[in-house]
Amino acid sequence: MRSAVRRIGARLGMAAWLLAVWVLLWGRVDALIIAGGVVAVVIAYAVSRLPAVPLVNRIRPLRLAEAAAELAWDLLASSVVIGWHALRAPRRVKGAVIEVSARTRSELVLLVVTTSISLRPGTLLVDLDWDRSILRIHIMPVRGRREADAARDGVLRTERRLMRALVTPEDTAEEEERR
Repeated sequence: MRSAVRRIGARLGMAAWLLAVWVLLWGRVDALIIAGGVVAVVIAYAVSRLPAVPLVNRIRPLRLAEAAAELAWDLLASSVVIGWHALRAPRRVKGAVIEVSARTRSELVLLVVTTSISLRPGTLLVDLDWDRSILRIHIMPVRGRREADAARDGVLRTERRLMRALVTPEDTAEEEERR
């Protein structure tokens, strides 16, 4: 009985996540968008085998608020930087693909990290190696190794904040193994 309730809860969690992404893509909230999102989620479940949301042992609200504030700041700052470069010298803007080795083994944390990165102007997830937890991210503007390293450090900071906010069984087990 308890297993069935957990399974249904995990599926509802994935459905809520998909609905949230749907609303973010539309950029506004109204009854028609919510209804369309519910229909899209039902269709997605009907035609595919979507995974359940991985378990979370504990959510730390203050840490989650800190991660959300960081995302909001990054969205604002990267929008200004990309806008500045687009207006000033769009043909001279250079990009790079960086590789980031994630510490987390939680699919949930990796999903939130990659979503956070892809929402930011100037960054895009190019590839994710689930088995080795390696992210390949296209960043711009970048003028040299120092900026590429700063972008890598920013991704790792985001991951650390999210690992502190979302305590998962995978990361808890790995932490205990290191001790």
